[in-house]
Amino acid sequence: MHSLRAGDVLSYSSGSNDLDAYGFRTLRKGGNLMALFQSRWPDLVRGFSNKLPMVINAYPACVGTFDFAVTVDTYLSLATGSRALHFAHLEKMPVMLIGQPLFLADLLFRHLAKTPLLPETLLLASGGYVMPSTLESAVRKLVEPYCKDFNVIHGYGVAEVDAGCLFASERTDDGHLVYEPRSADVEVTLEGTDLSLSLRSPNGGYTVERFATGDSGRVAKSTQGTSGYVIWNDERLHPNVLKIMESWSYDEWARRTGYLYYGREIRFQLRKGYQPEIGLEAEFHDYERKYGHYWLFKPVWGRAADAGRNHPLRRTIM
Repeated sequence: MHSLRAGDVLSYSSGSNDLDAYGFRTLRKGGNLMALFQSRWPDLVRGFSNKLPMVINAYPACVGTFDFAVTVDTYLSLATGSRALHFAHLEKMPVMLIGQPLFLADLLFRHLAKTPLLPETLLLASGGYVMPSTLESAVRKLVEPYCKDFNVIHGYGVAEVDAGCLFASERTDDGHLVYEPRSADVEVTLEGTDLSLSLRSPNGGYTVERFATGDSGRVAKSTQGTSGYVIWNDERLHPNVLKIMESWSYDEWARRTGYLYYGREIRFQLRKGYQPEIGLEAEFHDYERKYGHYWLFKPVWGRAADAGRNHPLRRTIM
């Protein structure tokens, strides 16, 4: 921390194992993000050319500045996020909406139910944990009538290395995201299926070398033929939980937040305003009281420890 300077902003990367007073990171400017997308994934951002865009930050934390855009922090307020989408529509501004999958989906479902308007160009940049393929399909179907130019990109990062080290815009035939390094500064190493990340500095040395992420990976190709990596972690996303969510239809995702309890019993939390139709569903606040739910926290998609549970929630990382 001796290198701190006036004007620096510290943010807590809660995915880090460093939980003491020094468990912060210094936020970096995000000014190159659009240039990165234009270079690596130009089809996703054609609608941003020669326009002043808006970045709507729907993460539960400050993620830095974006010098290429006007930035709106939602502070996890659905009303603020909805208002920003409406404002961008009126001002004809392309939007990059960034956040974690379940909150982004809830924002879009609830916004369009009340205000059926979206900007003409919308890029959904999702991170923090995996978005099931059926949820992505549901969001695409939801947005299609209101937005001519809608795309989705998924980020993968580790607190001890950097946010957005890898990105995915395509999936395998069986629905797994295929991640690519964002640029030459990120290196992926596989020892068996153990995934490590390295980060190079501009002078060619390593800022971080072979950090063990704790996740598993394998080389894969997307349906479109793009080479990259499939990444998984069976402890954080139990295979049976993934199977459950991948079986959901559009109508089921329209009703359910994606927060669920998987232990001796199974319960699916409903979005606000919906009532249970089957025994596995729980009204939004009923689920919150019994199992715990806060948008600040990631969903617990592993097998729950039923004995002595007390709101089995984990802090979130970008």
